[in-house]
Amino acid sequence: MRFFLCFFVVFLSQGIHGAYVETGYSWSNITFEGLDTKDYKPRNNIPTAFAHDPEGYKLFISIPRRLPQVPYTMAELNTVMHPGYPVERAPKLSKFTGQSSKDLVSVYQPVIDDCRRLWIVDTGAVEYSGDDAGKYKTQKPAVIVYDLKKDHYPEIGRYELPDSVASKPTSFGGFAVDVINTKGDCTESFVYITNFEENTLIVFDQTSKDAWKFSHDSFKPDKESKFSHLREQATYKVGLFGITLGDRDKQGNRPAYYIAGSSTKVYSVNTKELKTKGGSLNPTLHGDRGPHTDAVALAYDPGHKVIFFAESDTRQVSCWHVQTELKPENTDVIYSYARFIFGTDISVDKKGTLWFMSNGYPPIKDAEKLKFYDRKIRLMRVNTYNVLPYSKCNPDYKGPQGIPV
Repeated sequence: MRFFLCFFVVFLSQGIHGAYVETGYSWSNITFEGLDTKDYKPRNNIPTAFAHDPEGYKLFISIPRRLPQVPYTMAELNTVMHPGYPVERAPKLSKFTGQSSKDLVSVYQPVIDDCRRLWIVDTGAVEYSGDDAGKYKTQKPAVIVYDLKKDHYPEIGRYELPDSVASKPTSFGGFAVDVINTKGDCTESFVYITNFEENTLIVFDQTSKDAWKFSHDSFKPDKESKFSHLREQATYKVGLFGITLGDRDKQGNRPAYYIAGSSTKVYSVNTKELKTKGGSLNPTLHGDRGPHTDAVALAYDPGHKVIFFAESDTRQVSCWHVQTELKPENTDVIYSYARFIFGTDISVDKKGTLWFMSNGYPPIKDAEKLKFYDRKIRLMRVNTYNVLPYSKCNPDYKGPQGIPV
């Protein structure tokens, strides 16, 4: 009986750390349908983020042009034709089929909102010179939106961001879309865009077509972050990076939770303040996740009141229930894998599936020269209803010792 108890506890621990997680997709290098790999550099196709549309069975993946010879900065994958591991681990991606009024230059992240619209922010510039850089004319950074409910995803909105708010667009981090009238025509929305070098938060008002930005000390990094790989260590320092939106109140406002990439603290600010141009911010510090838990991406799960963090150097995905005090004792790890190297994006889709990505490409000098002996690009998925009952992020969880035998 004692052996059985020990085995059962170990099994539960493994379940928390990944037994329920599916290896959706994993690539050594991204390749594309219909293109000969001799015509581009697959190694330079480094995805940074994704968005999953469960109704359309599509994954949208962004591949910014940080390096030469990246044929498509936005790509997509049909999840019916390519369901992932074990059927097909590393499928070729297809060119994004959205109908854009201008060619896309360099996109870091796609986001799908409550109205099934796909939003992207095109930085408008490649991040290298020479080679094929001349093919891509520099343009103003732009917020662009597509309608996923219509065939070929027509572009239904484009707004160029002025220099006054976006002087360093290649330093954009994550962004969130706040739909105000979800039961109406969805035309009233705000977009909140982070900038990890300027340590600013840009607000775009879809109704007025206006944009402004905020600065605050809580947006700044408070230490250096470490990245460990093959027994070597590098450091970097980045500010405001990840942002996710909590539940709406009766007035339609909600907390915007945010993190600096080089910090382990979590803050939030009421979107009522963000939506007020020229106003001031009064952020709330929720606490600290603990040592070595730096992250650049986080995602709120409204079904469980939990925030998930894709950590940068621990090879882990962690969680925190927002109705508890934020401290290490109230966080937990739902996934841990040595080959999950540099978590770069995380999101919960409309069906409650948690997706998270690593790309092995931290914000350090010469990151493209890092060597990998296994697939560095990983896109994982897990149903949150499977993992949260067995974690401290479930307020009712009593721990293994509470299991009757």
